[in-house]
Amino acid sequence: MEMVEIMVYLFGKPEWEFGGEVDPKAIKAKGDELKQRLYGIADKIQKLLDNGWDCEPTLYDLSLTKNISKVRAEKELKKLGIDEEVFVLEDGE
Repeated sequence: MEMVEIMVYLFGKPEWEFGGEVDPKAIKAKGDELKQRLYGIADKIQKLLDNGWDCEPTLYDLSLTKNISKVRAEKELKKLGIDEEVFVLEDGE
């Protein structure tokens, strides 16, 4: 049976998230950005869970899997209104 894995990036190391200098204003701005990012991801994850996907945390991502072909998974994402750019869709093993 075919399986597809979707990797969902959540957040990275502080150096990755901030880039240059960090000050209290930058930390607050990052907090606001992270809230918006994570709430948006949570909404998409809920749609996938409701459609039979399994979700497991990894180091910096979430791994969602489903026994489905990549073509069917792409159609499902489109039907659910989920941007494929947010996710990395891979053929599972």
